[in-house]
Amino acid sequence: MPHAYSDDALTLARLLQEPALRRARIHAGRAGAVTRVEWVVPWSVAAGQDDPLTGVLVHAHPGELARDQVTVTRAAERLAACGAAALLVDGHQPVASDAVAACQLPLVTMADTVPFAALNRLVADLTLARETHVLRYGLTVHRALAELLYRGAELSALCSQLNRMSQRPVAVFDNQGQLAALEQGQPRTVEAADLVTAFAEQGDALGTRQAPEQLHPRTVGIRLADRELACIVTPIVLGGRHDGWILLLEESDDPHPHDLAEHRVLVEQAAPIVGTEMLRLRSVQRAKEQARGDFVHGLLHGRFATAEDISPRAAHYGFPVRSWFGVVVASGMAVPADVDSPARLQQVGMEAARLLSEQGRHTQAAMVGDVLVVVREAARRGTMGTPEAAAAAIGDYATALHQYLSRRKDQGGRPVRVTYGRPAVGALAIPDSYREARMAHGLQQRLGLPAVCGFQELRVHAVLEDVAGSRTGRSYATDLLAPLRDPSAGELEATVLAYIAAGGNVNAASRDLHIHRNTMLYKLDRASRLLGMDLRQAENQFAVWLAHTLDLLATTTAEVDRVVSPG
Repeated sequence: MPHAYSDDALTLARLLQEPALRRARIHAGRAGAVTRVEWVVPWSVAAGQDDPLTGVLVHAHPGELARDQVTVTRAAERLAACGAAALLVDGHQPVASDAVAACQLPLVTMADTVPFAALNRLVADLTLARETHVLRYGLTVHRALAELLYRGAELSALCSQLNRMSQRPVAVFDNQGQLAALEQGQPRTVEAADLVTAFAEQGDALGTRQAPEQLHPRTVGIRLADRELACIVTPIVLGGRHDGWILLLEESDDPHPHDLAEHRVLVEQAAPIVGTEMLRLRSVQRAKEQARGDFVHGLLHGRFATAEDISPRAAHYGFPVRSWFGVVVASGMAVPADVDSPARLQQVGMEAARLLSEQGRHTQAAMVGDVLVVVREAARRGTMGTPEAAAAAIGDYATALHQYLSRRKDQGGRPVRVTYGRPAVGALAIPDSYREARMAHGLQQRLGLPAVCGFQELRVHAVLEDVAGSRTGRSYATDLLAPLRDPSAGELEATVLAYIAAGGNVNAASRDLHIHRNTMLYKLDRASRLLGMDLRQAENQFAVWLAHTLDLLATTTAEVDRVVSPG
């Protein structure tokens, strides 16, 4: 079966241009002149079998068709049903031409006698000659591109070579639809913005919205701003991984078939070589991002002992070690496609680092597990004004980050939550701001805080943090809450905390818990007996609230310490 992407394959019309067949005539099925021919089978063989005959030219002598019209008609119907390319009869006009025509089978007759062996050899020679030409041209293209790749040429150089060989604009898109390279020589006839827009909007027509089902190039139409062009599109697949697309734009919407065939070979040979270069670039980029991520992790976890330790790495990334910095933590931004794609999450970090770039503040971002952590410069040393102004700048960035991540993620799943620590002076103080951001993040949902909040908004919780970590604080919380947490006590702790949160209002607390008021009173009386204090008194309510808060802070602090100082 001929390849669907080979427009210059041998056709019936092309075959009849040969000197030995120039006196032939097509009597029926003239549209079959464009039918592709791959080999020849004699009538005696083809008429007696039901195997597929796609691309087969059936050769017959007049004597083989000198039978009754019904027999010839049935044989012709069987050939047409099997997909035969055409029926060629040599010698003279067959008596059953009308029968063959009725079957919509292309019929060719000729006055000369052409033996089956001569016709078979002619078709074989033409087919092999074309295949040899394609292979030779493909080898030339492959050698030219491979030599560039071997010399370390980048993607733009490979596209330039494709442009020189085809004299057509050539573009490479990655698998995210981003334009990676565009080369068109002079004069420039295609605007990059128009091509990017067309690629994004016409993905269904170009076949670029889904993973490629087949690797061969295909010819499609593409609409640019002011005209329509034919476009040869081929996927870049290397090792089973789809990395993008190569587009070669023709000069019009109806290019010459020979040009199309040549350009198909060109992009087909280019795809694995361009894919190899994209793999190299991706590996280099990933190594750079990993090194930058290691630097950010070192800043967050205090792995640099002195400013001198930081300076060499900081100079490489242009990181101002003596500025004011705040750390922002965000969670819930991963979409389903991100879960198994570290590269996609890495891309989120890179985009987050570019937010509010007009403020001229240095920003570094890295993924810590599934949490995005951003080190944001609040202000340059000597120009930051007041600490309040620096804190406001970090708050503005946190709000912008929350808006960006909320727009990006799909509906459903965890909500996006963003917290930030207080600005600190110098790179060595970044772990302090990171710890505060993590503390705020750990308490944010438990305390019902806004989706964007800073450590300073914790207020009393921030003040009690040191007490919660002390032996006295832990002992106080454990001893006071132990009776309420006894398995036999039921859910008394939640009941007491709801009562305290409602300001001692029994009716409001019972509504919040969806229980009857009498049930609420019974549970409060029972809790008072277990605690040995009357919970209707404000000082006793405060005692329980303080114990719960110290216990919550101690638990959150332990979780944060495991993250901030892992081992």
